[in-house]
Amino acid sequence: MQAVFEWAEQGVERGAALHVPAARCLMAVAGPEDRPEIVAAAKDGTEGARCTALRYLADGNDPDALDLIEAAVVTGSAPVVEAAVGAFERMRSIAAVDRARSWAHRPDPLGAAAGRMLACRGGAEDKDLVLAALREAVRGEGPDAPTLWTLVDGTGRLGIACAAPVLRHVYRETASSHLRGRAARALAATDPSFATGFAVECLWDCEETTREIAARHAETADARVVEQLRRLAADPAEEAEVQTAVRSRIGPPDTAAM
Repeated sequence: MQAVFEWAEQGVERGAALHVPAARCLMAVAGPEDRPEIVAAAKDGTEGARCTALRYLADGNDPDALDLIEAAVVTGSAPVVEAAVGAFERMRSIAAVDRARSWAHRPDPLGAAAGRMLACRGGAEDKDLVLAALREAVRGEGPDAPTLWTLVDGTGRLGIACAAPVLRHVYRETASSHLRGRAARALAATDPSFATGFAVECLWDCEETTREIAARHAETADARVVEQLRRLAADPAEEAEVQTAVRSRIGPPDTAAM
């Protein structure tokens, strides 16, 4: 086991993060009798050992993992903080989700991770916390923040209707076509005006998944929508998923009556 910790530390010295494969190795060699040493490494071991131990304990849902993660975020170096946050976000236990609710207000990487966890695994009672995390991410990091991918998806999953103005802002301002598509999907689930608003615009989007969402939701009372749907249905280069969505709205071109 000590050899695993030493290997992880050698990675740190070479500028290579090895704590993830090291934690897998630890799973193979460590037994119950080794837990005290692993917990000690997670508290104050070398950087490589600490990252490895935190990942190992989190993956095993150790009862002390959450407290050790919190301590690591407060006292650890930047790589230790990153490893601790990453280990936390992998956890699937009820205890981890409960802890996320208490950490969501923290103004640090652990608070941001808590918001993402609730976006992925929270329930209806967590809507306000996820919305607050979404707003804070846009306000603090802008419309291209990597954290928004998870938060936008979670907003749609939870159906947070009052998030629509923020989602519209992300849709308009992001430079990422993929994030724009995620924002469109979330708007379809939260914004009553989506069918007559952004869904129409999305029919011309460069991403096939975004066009598919638009094809399923755009209001066909708009002549532009009907014309574009027919173009998509007749385009031999269009993706099959988009054409399937289009035909579910207008039927085969030779029988469509609009």
